[in-house]
Amino acid sequence: MRAIKKTISIPEELFIEATEFSDNFSQIVKEALKEYLKKKKKERVLSMAGSLKDWEIEDGFKYENKMREEDIKTQQEREENWDI
Repeated sequence: MRAIKKTISIPEELFIEATEFSDNFSQIVKEALKEYLKKKKKERVLSMAGSLKDWEIEDGFKYENKMREEDIKTQQEREENWDI
C-alpha cells in the first residue's frame, strides 16, 4: 500500500494522550482512521436497511442468491454468443 503524507491539526492534549500508548503516531492515526471508516460503513448499511424493504427481499441470503442467479444467467448468455 502506498503511503501519503498529510498535515493535520489536533489539540495538543489529544496528541499527548495518544502518544502515551505508542510513540508511532502514524500508526495511531492509521488505526483510528480504520475504526472510524468501519463505523461509518456500518452506519451507511444500517441507514439503507429501510430502503431494502422496498425491494421485497426477506433477507440477505435470498438477495445474494438472486444476484448470483442473475450473474450466472448473464455469463451463460455471454458464452452462448461467443464466436468459437
